[in-house]
Amino acid sequence: MVTSVQRIFSVFAGLLMLAIALGSTALADTKCEAAGFVKSAGQAYDRAASAGSAAAFANAAARFSDLRSLSFFALGKHRKDLPKSREAEYLKLSRQFIGQVLKDYGSGFRGASLVITDCKSSGGNLQVSARTSGGTKVVFRIARTGGGYTVKDINMRGVWLVQQMRSTFVGTITRTGSIDGLFKYLRS
Repeated sequence: MVTSVQRIFSVFAGLLMLAIALGSTALADTKCEAAGFVKSAGQAYDRAASAGSAAAFANAAARFSDLRSLSFFALGKHRKDLPKSREAEYLKLSRQFIGQVLKDYGSGFRGASLVITDCKSSGGNLQVSARTSGGTKVVFRIARTGGGYTVKDINMRGVWLVQQMRSTFVGTITRTGSIDGLFKYLRS
């Protein structure tokens, strides 16, 4: 038979475990130097998810990332094959691609707020893990820039955006035999 003391102890123990669980999340949030930046990015992606458009996601990404650098990185060894005269067109098309990928994988942001669960520093960069209020895990790779930060990559639903771009872009160029094949793919 359970006594009143045992019940009180059980309730107290349960509350203590809940406080520890919530406290560890809050502690990760307060220990992360980029918490404000990540939460701002999360809010921008939330607004993009509510808008439901690839353009809204591309605009959010442009606000928190250097899309030019990410787009050129995605070309891998084929960067040298991109003529200067086609850079503007390529950047426009890669921005559209970024917006579409984020739209496809970022629906979990809709109506969500981010709670930072982990923040690790490595070689001047940060990797910040977070969960939306809906339970979706999001991981940001962030670089320190001047007095702020920039998103170098984002993982939503197990897909790293920049790695997905590089794999798709390099694979398309390799498969089609030229950068023109990538342009055709990006326009479709």
